[in-house]
Amino acid sequence: MNTGGSTGRAGGPGPLAGLLPPWAAGAEVLGPGPLPWLYAEEDEQLAEGVVDARWTEFATARMCARRALLGLGAVPGPLLRGSRGEPLWPTGVVGSITHRAGYRAAVVGPAGATVALGIDAEPAVALRPGVLRRIALPEERARLAALPSAPGLPWDTLLFCVKEAAYKAWYPLARVPLGFHSAEVRFHPERSAVTVRPVGVREVAGRANGRPYPRARPPQSSEPTRSSQPATADPRAAAPGGPAAPGSLRAPGSPGAPGSPAASWGAAGLPPLEGGYAAADGLLVVLLTAAAPHRLPPPPRTAARCASSRS
Repeated sequence: MNTGGSTGRAGGPGPLAGLLPPWAAGAEVLGPGPLPWLYAEEDEQLAEGVVDARWTEFATARMCARRALLGLGAVPGPLLRGSRGEPLWPTGVVGSITHRAGYRAAVVGPAGATVALGIDAEPAVALRPGVLRRIALPEERARLAALPSAPGLPWDTLLFCVKEAAYKAWYPLARVPLGFHSAEVRFHPERSAVTVRPVGVREVAGRANGRPYPRARPPQSSEPTRSSQPATADPRAAAPGGPAAPGSLRAPGSPGAPGSPAASWGAAGLPPLEGGYAAADGLLVVLLTAAAPHRLPPPPRTAARCASSRS
């Protein structure tokens, strides 16, 4: 795997490369990728009789996660799953994984630089008729209708992708039911950015609105801690109330963005998020991040494409 940048199918940069914050590390695989492997503990968590394609997809995503952890300077080990399928990252690490046919990726960052990360990828295909109404708020539908059309960029599916990424970023902190209508999404096409405002999320136990989450330790050990939640639905078959998430994003450089003054915390005390999106190789990729109350010195930015048989 190269550490200088990610590579798309045509030989250029992969979609993740332009989305990474300077303090984050990531890895992605487009297409078949190298032969993956799993730790025995990871393999045991997969259901008996899982089909080969699903095993390969999962294992390649775990391979990307290990490479991303190396890029962050953390020692990788078995990356197990929590009760809802979320990766259990080493102490002091915040991360997120996405995997689907043809694309697997992982992003990690030090908990002192962010309290939440969420990445998701979806095919750049419009949603089936009727799905948008079930996942979008009325004001979101109105804003989508006003956005300029762009080849290869179905705004409705991108909206779904944002809400899935937000779920992954928020679930480890919220631990409460989140729905598609828990998030209000705003796109900023002039800079390929997105912001999200949490709506209708009940209070998180033990955390009051406006109270930032405690600072986590920098990555030092492999002791697991709960983090992101994998995407759980297909945008062409989404059901009402299905998984998606609230987020609370601010435009880059505004208060609440990483590197700016402390965020104004949103509904249920959840942190604001901000992010960007990319459309390439028939895919939509979204990466969302949240500001933390304190920041660590940023490690080197790393985006990578796995290119070895054992990562």
